[in-house]
Amino acid sequence: MAVAYDPAKIWTTLLSNRAYLAGSLVLNHTLRKTGSRYQLKVMVTRDVETDTELMAVLAAACIPTIVVDKLEPAPRDGKVNKGTWEKLAPWGWAEYEQSVLLDSDQIILKNIDDLMALPLPEGFIAASHACTCNPRKLAHYPKDWIPENCAFTAADKATGEPKPITDSSPRNHHLLNSGTVVLRPSKEEYDTLMNAMNTHPDVPNMVFFDQDLLAVVYRDRWKPLPYTYNALKPMRSCHSDLWRDEDVKVLHYILNKPWQSRTYGSDAIESTHKLWWDAYAEVEKEWMESTDENKRRLWQSVVVPVVAQG
Repeated sequence: MAVAYDPAKIWTTLLSNRAYLAGSLVLNHTLRKTGSRYQLKVMVTRDVETDTELMAVLAAACIPTIVVDKLEPAPRDGKVNKGTWEKLAPWGWAEYEQSVLLDSDQIILKNIDDLMALPLPEGFIAASHACTCNPRKLAHYPKDWIPENCAFTAADKATGEPKPITDSSPRNHHLLNSGTVVLRPSKEEYDTLMNAMNTHPDVPNMVFFDQDLLAVVYRDRWKPLPYTYNALKPMRSCHSDLWRDEDVKVLHYILNKPWQSRTYGSDAIESTHKLWWDAYAEVEKEWMESTDENKRRLWQSVVVPVVAQG
């Protein structure tokens, strides 16, 4: 039976190559499994649009697509900071009343339709904080990314609620993670973002592309969401005093991806990959038991090759 989706509001995620295809299928599956009344529409780049087999997979999954043009900052000194700037495209989709940007390396564990009714002041977005603990001590992360400065260290451990951002908050408390972003599209907001992308002096040095730009443009104009709407998997270890498995709504597989290996550790972080593989198995069963021969063929020829087999 077809679901009667609310056409005024959508989930969206960016797909720029085949590597994240299985992630997009699992994301869509878990949105449906948790009973969302809103449809996922996948942004595809022009390169993906020309990949007829990949597009056929999305069509067979009944996932509508929106083709987005390449977004890139204006060159500075002849150099361009290349990254996932296309994630900013939904800010210009004024035909939608509200949209929620999700990443394809997430799974939905509880219904999050309440985000579609989240009230936002004019010109605001909503997102969870970035975790700035840097537990892996990655060298390219900023030097002030230490647990003492992380917004989740200051969050209410009993409720999971983020600490309000004030003028005296550490710099890192102003940083967000763009895995889950609630926005109200408009030409004005999009134009503001594009102008900042092309003119702001910090853009050439941005490491996290779209989310760094969002943190600059929406400084003091974003509503922090509890970590449960964008639970970054390392936080299960480095913020174990905050994390509650039963409260997590959206699990975000930053860094290494579940589909890169079917074997994973039993530690607090890597054991979360089992949830992704369990969801993937449900999608696989649906496709391989389909009476549509072409659907079974697409699974074997397009999806299976981009997912680890061992």
